[in-house]
Amino acid sequence: MDYRSDGEATKIAAWWGKKRFEGIKRPYTAEKVLSLRGTLSQEYFSNKMAKKLWKILKHRKESSTTSLTVGVLDPIQIIQLSKYMDTAYVSGWQCSSTASSSNEPGPDLADYPMDTVPRKVEQLLMAQQFHDRMQNANMSSDARARCDFMCPIIADADAGFGGITANMKLAKLMVEKGAAAVHVEDQCPGTKKCGHMAGKVLVPTQEHITRLIAFRLQFDIMNVETVLIARTDAEAATMLTSTIDPRDHEFVIGSTNADIEDLYTTLVKAERHGVRGVKLVEIEAEWLKNAKVCTFDHAVEREIRNSGVNVEMRIANWRTAYRHGSIKEARDLAKTFGVTVHWDWDAPRTREGFYRVVGGTLHAIKRCRAYAPYSDMLWMESKTPDHTQAACFAKGVLYAYPQKLLAYNLSPSFNWDVAGISDDEIKNFVGELAKLGYVFQFITLAGFHVNGLAIDALLRGMKSDGMFAYVRDVQRQERVHGVETLEHQKWSGANYIDALMTAVSGESVSLKAMGEGVTEDGFRDSKL
Repeated sequence: MDYRSDGEATKIAAWWGKKRFEGIKRPYTAEKVLSLRGTLSQEYFSNKMAKKLWKILKHRKESSTTSLTVGVLDPIQIIQLSKYMDTAYVSGWQCSSTASSSNEPGPDLADYPMDTVPRKVEQLLMAQQFHDRMQNANMSSDARARCDFMCPIIADADAGFGGITANMKLAKLMVEKGAAAVHVEDQCPGTKKCGHMAGKVLVPTQEHITRLIAFRLQFDIMNVETVLIARTDAEAATMLTSTIDPRDHEFVIGSTNADIEDLYTTLVKAERHGVRGVKLVEIEAEWLKNAKVCTFDHAVEREIRNSGVNVEMRIANWRTAYRHGSIKEARDLAKTFGVTVHWDWDAPRTREGFYRVVGGTLHAIKRCRAYAPYSDMLWMESKTPDHTQAACFAKGVLYAYPQKLLAYNLSPSFNWDVAGISDDEIKNFVGELAKLGYVFQFITLAGFHVNGLAIDALLRGMKSDGMFAYVRDVQRQERVHGVETLEHQKWSGANYIDALMTAVSGESVSLKAMGEGVTEDGFRDSKL
């Protein structure tokens, strides 16, 4: 019998019709998804975590609260996190610097192997499952002290690592390895940078939408509800790969000086005369100044001002009439105002061929509005911890899509002490953003920085105080604060492994790891 004829397509369509996917667009049909599935259905643990995450996030939305979490590096961090938080984050930056599957560390340029983040997710998920089993084996009938180790994991998919098929393979890996959610950004894969680096290049709006569709299709093929987060880097990006999408045109900048040659030619000529390094940078900066680069709408306003005729009224009318369409539409509109302006977006293109754009909050809002029908949550990467900017972004997005979920990166790349906000404002920052609709907030690199701080402090103390520094600053502090790693054999599961052994061989197993004489007994009777 043809498995496809047994009402399966109808079931898929009904699944998409549930409240979980309200407002989500799919340009493909249920029949197409069914045709891309195999004959054997498969359950993925990550799907359970995805459903759990969705409930957490929706509750946060309804209660104007947030799921606050950190980027974790290893099993220790995710297990300790479970005592206090309900989600966990896996950062591409942290993986790039500490956990590349090639073992070659480096900055966050997404040039590590594609399986790096999925492998880290798998490691963390297996730690969660192990500690969950270990806890269950040791629990009495009183479950009040139970810790929920199974915090859903949100993972970094960077810019998707390539084209459609690469996007889908990465999505598949994320599901298979245990991610409850993934975020994918609108940077160009080959030039991707950390969100707080310079030199960021955007892809056209439609290209990123295509990425989101590719991820969603893979999730649908696998029959999972993995949460899909669309991130934009438009707030600080300065370049764009192509002007094919009219939605991007209003943010592209062009030269308004018809008397100078294009930038690329200028730089090539300089190189032929032996100019290199910093001098080339200076030539580029001088060219941009002389070219009087700006967006097309600003070029029209400048021309109206220069005319001196009914300036204020004409500019006000222009701003009312300008609908941010394609550059052709904008030129046609400008002619109705009696304005024909020289404006060339090819002249300032970079040596790599990229167009130049103006970043900003408005740019990010417009992109996220375009991404909203294809994603579950939206995130604008920003340069500073600015509540006013966060409020502007939230208002701009939620006005059009009031039920959308928002995410915010509480980045360690910000120097919070020079951000112009007081300690009390920092303390209340998360709660204030939650009121705006930011249901997921995360300190991306917390694990990295905590790791560095802790080991540096210990080694600095040991340099002068030897072993006493360890006892004073680690062992005693673990005891004072009730940190489970004090009894590291127990934490690592030695008791649980003993239980497995006794289940097989009976209670009198001479090789029990935690039997009589184990060194860790010394901690149980200690009153220090």
